[in-house]
Amino acid sequence: MIRAYRFDGNDELCLRHGPDDGPALLILPPLFDEANRVRHLMVETARALSGHGIASLMPDLPGCNESLVPLDRAGISLWQASLIACTEQLGPVSHVAAIRGGTLLDGALGDLPRWRLAPAKGGQLLRTMLRTKIASDREAGIASSSDALMELARTQGIELAGNSLSPCMIRELDAAAPSEGSAVRLARFADDPLEAEARIAGAPLWLRAEPAHDPAMAASIAADLAAWMRG
Repeated sequence: MIRAYRFDGNDELCLRHGPDDGPALLILPPLFDEANRVRHLMVETARALSGHGIASLMPDLPGCNESLVPLDRAGISLWQASLIACTEQLGPVSHVAAIRGGTLLDGALGDLPRWRLAPAKGGQLLRTMLRTKIASDREAGIASSSDALMELARTQGIELAGNSLSPCMIRELDAAAPSEGSAVRLARFADDPLEAEARIAGAPLWLRAEPAHDPAMAASIAADLAAWMRG
């Protein structure tokens, strides 16, 4: 079901699945172009959670998806404020699940229990997008470097991977890292050598060139989330 929440003078959309009564899980997908590649996965995960009897909210952030706000007006702090507004209007929320760059935002609601899949620092996301731009520039016969692009981005903003990012966004993103918390469940993919409390079937869809879906991954994520939320 599509709901709407009011933030900064605009109506932003939010997908809600599951029962209407009781608290919900707030779902935070990856950021920027990575979000486009896993949108289907996230929606199917929310539907699978509904089958477990768990409600979920997946809001559009200002400047993203169907939002009418230009992305170059957004920043990490603005997105966190929008999540507070969303959950106050459409909540309550009892748990938060975030993937990749979404983990940069999951501390907005305080120390709620948090589930994280493959968390990433903001600087890591920036470097990935910069590498893509440098490769694109090279194909166009343009010489560019990460240092020069970052210097420009911090003062004038920049377009990376089709996203128009303001100087504010660049500075906040470069400094952003997943916040610490007392109740964090860390999930990683089965072949990831790093330590984790949960293992998810499949491989990162955000690394693919085009959007894709993996039904087994959606089921795996939903099952782990449901078990975690029920304790």
